[in-house]
Amino acid sequence: MTCCHTLYQAVAALQRGEVIGLPTETLFGLAADPWHPRALTQLIRMKERPVTKGFILLIPGPESLQELTLPPCCLAQLLMEQFWPGPLTLALPARPDLPEPLTGATGFVAVRHSPAPQVQSLLALWQRPLISTSANRAGAPPPNTTREVQNIWQHEQLLVIDGTIQPNALPSTLLRVEQNHATLLRPGAIALPLLQQTIAPHGFSISNPNLL
Repeated sequence: MTCCHTLYQAVAALQRGEVIGLPTETLFGLAADPWHPRALTQLIRMKERPVTKGFILLIPGPESLQELTLPPCCLAQLLMEQFWPGPLTLALPARPDLPEPLTGATGFVAVRHSPAPQVQSLLALWQRPLISTSANRAGAPPPNTTREVQNIWQHEQLLVIDGTIQPNALPSTLLRVEQNHATLLRPGAIALPLLQQTIAPHGFSISNPNLL
C-alpha cells in the first residue's frame, strides 16, 4: 500500500493496469482502466463482485460518452446539462462493443461526470473514462479517509490519492434513462423531487419502482 501524492504517479499506475484509491464527491472509490484486462480482473477480485453487476464509469466530460454509449436521448441530455458535474449517475444504452464487465450484460453502462477536484484533475491527465466503485470490502461500510482505505487494502498493490470524504455523504443518485424515460435505480445525493421539478416542464417524468 502506497499513499499517492502526485496525479502523475496515479496515471502511471493506471497505465500499468493497477487499481488506485480515489476520493470522489460522494464516496472514497477504487478506480481502474476499463479497457485493461488486468485492472478488471484485479478489481473484480478485490470487490468480490459478480460479473453481472457492472461498474460506474467516471468521465472527463459528456464528450467521452461517444466511446461508451449510444447517442443520448433528449432527457439524458437535459439531465447532463442541469446536474453535471455532480452526484448524478446515468445508466444509458451502451455501445455493443463495450466489455461485458462494464455493463453487467444489461445493455446499459452507468456514467458520471464528477465535480470532485481530485477526480477532475486526474481525468484531465488521463483523458479517458475510469471505472469507479466504492473502496470498501463487500458488505462493509465505505471508508472516509485515505488512512482507512490504506488499512482496508494494506495487502494489495494500491496507490491512494490523498483526500477525505464528508461523514455520512450520500452516494450518487442513479437513474436509468432510455427513450426519454427515466427510472430511479438508487436514491442518493440529488433528491427525486428536485429531479422531477427540473424535467417536468419539458414533458418528462421519472418512475420510482421502490414505491410500487
